[in-house]
Amino acid sequence: MPIYDPDRVEYGTTSGHIDIVMDNGRQFPAYWAYPTSGHLFPAIALIHDWWGLTPLIRRLANLFAQAGYYVVAPDLFDGQVAESPAQALERVKVLGDGGYSRVDAALAALESHHNTNRDVAALGIGMGGSLAYEAAITRTNLEAAISVYGFPQKYLGRFAHAPTPILALYGEHEPFTLKPVLTKLQAELRASAHKLPHEFVMLPGVGRDFFGEQATEAEQTQGRAALRHIFTFLEKYLRGPMRPKIL
Repeated sequence: MPIYDPDRVEYGTTSGHIDIVMDNGRQFPAYWAYPTSGHLFPAIALIHDWWGLTPLIRRLANLFAQAGYYVVAPDLFDGQVAESPAQALERVKVLGDGGYSRVDAALAALESHHNTNRDVAALGIGMGGSLAYEAAITRTNLEAAISVYGFPQKYLGRFAHAPTPILALYGEHEPFTLKPVLTKLQAELRASAHKLPHEFVMLPGVGRDFFGEQATEAEQTQGRAALRHIFTFLEKYLRGPMRPKIL
């Protein structure tokens, strides 16, 4: 699988499944992975694509945990994983507008968790990238947001006023978001009302799924490049591990 050594310190980790409680008292499942040392770590809400919380997402969560992040991947589909695009589309329709409330709850849980240093990023892929955009635009206390081939159409006209630094990652041959839309996205990111140095990265020679299980050699190369961009962006805006105070 094309997920690679990021040339960074690796921590011992543990992982498992948890439930997150929303403001209305409802619970939903999530996968979590985090370093086992006694430090306080920055945190990531890792938001899955329309396939669901797949083994790929869990392995990505483990990778970021090994690099020193406390990671929660909210399960937007309650354990269901799509086997085909038709099933995935049906899951998205059933979810409707309910995905962001779960993402928001996951971010809030990370901000208040006793093992994090309160620095939190939203990182989403595909559908999850769209929700990462929503978090960047909606929340005022998020340190960073990263969208990997997310769909920006719904949010055009709002990016210039986003209070959160955004990294937008796309393949040169992105098949679903047309180039005029990406051009508008870039223009809005450059016009940041908060003077934030948002970043837009176009990976050459690939479309989507450069983290995918069946990635070609070229896609694997760009998958490595994508991870380097992601880690560099996270390190720019999130503080590294901190030792807890001894009272």
